[in-house]
Amino acid sequence: MSADTRRGAAGVDEAEPFDDGPGRAALAIVLVPGVVSALVLLTGGPAALAGALGLGLLAVGTHHGRRDLVGGGGLALLAGTLLAGAFGAGPAALLVAAGAGLVAWDTAEHAVGLGEQVGCRAATGRAVGVHAAGGGLLAASGGGLAYVVFRLVGGGSPVALVLLLGGAVALLSAIRS
Repeated sequence: MSADTRRGAAGVDEAEPFDDGPGRAALAIVLVPGVVSALVLLTGGPAALAGALGLGLLAVGTHHGRRDLVGGGGLALLAGTLLAGAFGAGPAALLVAAGAGLVAWDTAEHAVGLGEQVGCRAATGRAVGVHAAGGGLLAASGGGLAYVVFRLVGGGSPVALVLLLGGAVALLSAIRS
């Protein structure tokens, strides 16, 4: 008898119900960039609260396979980044917080999607890890380019960097839909 079946009362094999949540490995992979973003947002006050809220929503949303909570977590991390900029965080910190938050949100979305397709019993850790690594590389490249442009232009408001990155996130979301 396979691991996916069990014996019913009449002795007939019955399939176990499909669990569409992401596996445990996916949650751990999502938490790495989420924790990085939340730690950078510890610059104080409302930014730290938004970072903690975002990390919590991402964790719960990923664990339970709920896109609404994952989206709320991503928005909370972005809001925390904007608040950190408003309270004087430097451009490098803002880019790291925004980039890591974006990677955490995108990886959580990917993990939830995989869970819906193949279930939590499938070995999806490698796929989620590769997706997170690719997202991290893309975020680091984009953030580095944005930082160089910011410095070459003469350095305006660091919040402008976050808004630029927010526009890139909106464009990415529109392309994915």
